[in-house]
Amino acid sequence: MYHIGIVEHIISPTHKGVESADDSVQAVIRMWDKNLLILPVHKKLRKKLKKGNYVLNDYTPMSPTSRYRNLYVVKILPDKDGKKIWENFQDELSRRKTAISKISPELPQVRYIR
Repeated sequence: MYHIGIVEHIISPTHKGVESADDSVQAVIRMWDKNLLILPVHKKLRKKLKKGNYVLNDYTPMSPTSRYRNLYVVKILPDKDGKKIWENFQDELSRRKTAISKISPELPQVRYIR
């Protein structure tokens, strides 16, 4: 399973002022469902990733029986494709919120935590 997101910020050991114990790169990702995550970036993408990129993030389970996910940035999408996929997911999120509010209009919009 993969989730689309947009890069908000990149955290690299080569950036001025960053002290790091390793050479790993992380990115602050705004996910399609409004979550904000800091995910590691695959080593092949570290020098190519930029703020505003649409990215696919690996959410596959670590093993068939594991409930834990891989959670890292694995693909940078072309802007045109990324924007289209992002908009499709935003439409789905809006549809879900509308459906929930029709079922239970008196309940506040609550997010669940896994």
